[in-house]
Amino acid sequence: MQARMDTQQQRLDSLEGLLDVMAVGNPTLQRALAERRAALGMSQRIPAERLQTEPLTNY
Repeated sequence: MQARMDTQQQRLDSLEGLLDVMAVGNPTLQRALAERRAALGMSQRIPAERLQTEPLTNY
């Protein structure tokens, strides 16, 4: 039973890491992840000062 829970936690950690990678350069997704983590009482994996507050300029 404990091994199954450990495996599930590893999968969740991997998924969370994937979402963090997907959020790089996407301020909308960064804010959504930060809000969801706050609602769930989770710690922020991306420090608040690193969240992009302005959209990137596309030249």
